Amino acid sequence: MSTTVPAFVDLQVNGHGGVDLLSAQTTDQIRQVCASLFKQGVGAYLPTLITGPLDRTVAAMKLIEQVRRSPRDDEAEIIGIHLEGPFLSHSKPGVHPTEFLCEPSQELLGKYLSAGTVTMVTLAPEIPGALEAITFLTQMGIIVSLGHSDATLTQAHAGFDAGAQTVTHIWNAMSKDRHSGVGAAALSRPEVSIQMIIDGVHLSDEVIAYTIEKAPERFIVTNDAVSPAGLGEGTHRFGTFEVSVKDGRAVRSDGVLAGGVGSMKDSFRRMMALGIEFDSAIASMTSRPAALIGRPELGVLSLGSRTTQV
Repeated sequence: MSTTVPAFVDLQVNGHGGVDLLSAQTTDQIRQVCASLFKQGVGAYLPTLITGPLDRTVAAMKLIEQVRRSPRDDEAEIIGIHLEGPFLSHSKPGVHPTEFLCEPSQELLGKYLSAGTVTMVTLAPEIPGALEAITFLTQMGIIVSLGHSDATLTQAHAGFDAGAQTVTHIWNAMSKDRHSGVGAAALSRPEVSIQMIIDGVHLSDEVIAYTIEKAPERFIVTNDAVSPAGLGEGTHRFGTFEVSVKDGRAVRSDGVLAGGVGSMKDSFRRMMALGIEFDSAIASMTSRPAALIGRPELGVLSLGSRTTQV
């Protein structure tokens, strides 16, 4: 028997339905992502751009902004842009092209912020200029998330002290040591939201259970979806390179994980199998991410609100 729940709110979507957001050339391609997500129960999301050339990123942001300003009923709503880079650690780049990683500056931040509505920025707190950037972005009302980082415990705490409010896909692209680094620091701070991928690929069931036990009321689920999500196996574009999907894993040619291809409903079913409490599991995909970005009216059941079935 299915249950009606609020439509999902996903804070990290790199692409969907065959379209990579960083590579998009038209607003129709952006809308294709919106429509593909909506079919899978996502009511609102943050289009997420990985590290790439500045001109390509700015061009994609401008297309996203055009679509954000003209929402449609049959599409997931764009609630801003998530810049996942380029202010990341060279030691923990994941699939982000290292040739485009750089240090933050007010001039560069200004170029990004003038191109579209930036809601979230992922950065590594240990790189030069990061703490100043966190303070600046926070003052601008932008959510800063720590991620793709090789920070020590002390450096991670400095990032949260400067204003960072959350962590990007905990335990992925950061130290997996439960007593050091960004992950450990985030779990030790009750005010920090914990974004995590629950797809059976990025984290083991044991690590998922441990993390939720440490942060039962503040974990947020995302898929970190990439362009093949919603399509199945094959080879697809992702930023400046291609990824291959097989057996539920999206990888670059060198075998590095390149985001997720599951759905939010897949993540929900996995949480149910792991014994996660129903209301908490739903909140992790609806009301908690909505609250983090300052849109509490999303992710709740109310008259006229978007819903889906689980």
